[in-house]
Amino acid sequence: PARGGGWGTPPRRSASGGIHAWHWGVGLAAGRWCREAPRAGLGDPLGASALARRLVAAAGPIRWAGIKGLRFGPAGAVETPWGAGKWGTLQADPNILFLDFMGQQHLVNETRWPELLSIRCGDLEKVVIKVEGG
Repeated sequence: PARGGGWGTPPRRSASGGIHAWHWGVGLAAGRWCREAPRAGLGDPLGASALARRLVAAAGPIRWAGIKGLRFGPAGAVETPWGAGKWGTLQADPNILFLDFMGQQHLVNETRWPELLSIRCGDLEKVVIKVEGG
């Protein structure tokens, strides 16, 4: 039987993820660049990243999609309202950060301080992070 538009043509949902988006997006081709971005590693000095220095020094609360409780530690540890995780810089650009927690990978970039944009690698969902009093 023809599915999606003819023999060998994936259905629309499958083309945008669907069945291929298994195990937190591991199979989602659209997020591969995000998941596989080379990282500088944990414990590397964050001094090369102005964004990293600002986040560690932030005195006010940091909100993830309006929810308080995000805190960036200087040694690559991060606290979120959903549990602990890790963070650091990317090799290609020290002002783009990776942030991993709850089995999900994210890339974080400054849009216009004090707002940042997070992209979840599994499904490319975008979330605004706001630094208050930053």
